[in-house]
Amino acid sequence: MQPASIARGHLRTLPATSSRHLAQTRHLRIPPRSAYQYRSVTIRPSASAYTGFMGDNIVNFYSGQPPLNRLSFHRNETTKMDKHLNASEAKFLLFKDGKPLMSMQTSGETKDKTPTGLLYLSQSSITPYLPSKSFAECPNPEDKDVAKQYQSARLPTTLPALVFLGIDDRTEAKEGAVPAEVNPKDPKGVPYFALDVSGANVGGGNVDLGELGAGEAEFVEPRLAGSSLGGWEANLFAQARALMDWNTRYKFCPGCGSPTYSLWCGWKRGCGSVVGEGRDGYGGEGGKVCPSTKGLHNYAYPRTDPVIIMGILDPTGKKMLMGRQKAWPKGMYSCLAGFIEPGESIEDAVRREVMEEAGVKVGQVRYSSCQPWPFPANLMIGCYGLVASDAGSIDLELDNELEDARWFTQDSVLDILNHPEGTNITRSEHKKFEPKQVNTASGVQEGAALAPAEGQTEESALENARTEGPPPSFRFPPKTAIAGVLIDRWARGQMDEVAIESVKNKL
Repeated sequence: MQPASIARGHLRTLPATSSRHLAQTRHLRIPPRSAYQYRSVTIRPSASAYTGFMGDNIVNFYSGQPPLNRLSFHRNETTKMDKHLNASEAKFLLFKDGKPLMSMQTSGETKDKTPTGLLYLSQSSITPYLPSKSFAECPNPEDKDVAKQYQSARLPTTLPALVFLGIDDRTEAKEGAVPAEVNPKDPKGVPYFALDVSGANVGGGNVDLGELGAGEAEFVEPRLAGSSLGGWEANLFAQARALMDWNTRYKFCPGCGSPTYSLWCGWKRGCGSVVGEGRDGYGGEGGKVCPSTKGLHNYAYPRTDPVIIMGILDPTGKKMLMGRQKAWPKGMYSCLAGFIEPGESIEDAVRREVMEEAGVKVGQVRYSSCQPWPFPANLMIGCYGLVASDAGSIDLELDNELEDARWFTQDSVLDILNHPEGTNITRSEHKKFEPKQVNTASGVQEGAALAPAEGQTEESALENARTEGPPPSFRFPPKTAIAGVLIDRWARGQMDEVAIESVKNKL
């Protein structure tokens, strides 16, 4: 297939060589390909009058397709949640201190254990940690205000976090059901839940894996867990871990300091003062009223923090700006990144962050794709940006966040990407720069580079290095991180709908 660009409302075929001359092409569109070979798909636009204007939907790692049917409209209906929770086919994922329980496999003479996937437990297996498979009973269901305070609620406030993730309704299609036969209000499928079994929530005791019937299983560091997950399972893990983190982190009401309790089976938290567990005189007959019980408040619901990941190109489109932090593994460089601030658009956040971190002025910005990032709960928004012709030289002295930043040519990046060690991050390196606080500027930069290793153990990586020659001078993120996808697609000429031209005087 040849490259094509949009011209006067229709597709115009360009010579194949044009894909290498980005500076001469306005709104370049390269034929769609997979975002990357490893656990990724590209959802291509269907044929229509608007096909030419629609870029490919890149499904990044942790996104998963198709996702679970989350059935968000079931969460506040206690009877429906009871049905899902007590379904014989229900599956449970266990988390301990943010670590998922995973099946392990012992291999090799060293007897090293490696994770092989998430471990799904049955109803009977999780009874020791979820003895009551029901929700709190509403004392006055006729009162609508009271009833809202008990929608799929779990009491007392000390109960471990339990989250309804949704149902896997792919089985319904396999059974030959036609779309007209599927009831969207009550579809059939396997319910999935996540349960926290951290010591503080289970009487201070350790989890007995033998009692669970888990066999050869371990709670695995969350960033390393991804190396054994396929795309669909990675999305399940991302949702579960983000919700586990939120439920275990927000234990007290911002309005009055009372303990919070779970509503909507893990998707909302309410102030304990309305259910008799208030503190400092809040709640009860004649007690003080917590401000959180009046109106709608964002802290009652799970949060997702938007982060921009930027592939910044020079005016010719043939060089990309990347930086590194001092704590990163030797030679590791990645796209620049940062949080979107209140009252700021994606485009303005890209321009501000690049100026603050590298002192470079950015003009046009184009969205590419996004990626859920469950460390703890970010949405990584991948963008490409073009520097202005008068952008100036790199200056790292504005916020002193980066150790170094430099321009990389397409050819040099391709050489590194094609090297067996070019995007490899070993297990020891994952542990080395696991951020203590993720929601910081440095944490975001680490998130831009850190990603699950692509199924390669440290030992096999060293063996490859011995057989393939010396290691590369630089390394980039693997394609399980959106930064790696941005870098790879640009280097291989696979960007969609990115205008490459001088942007002088266009701001």
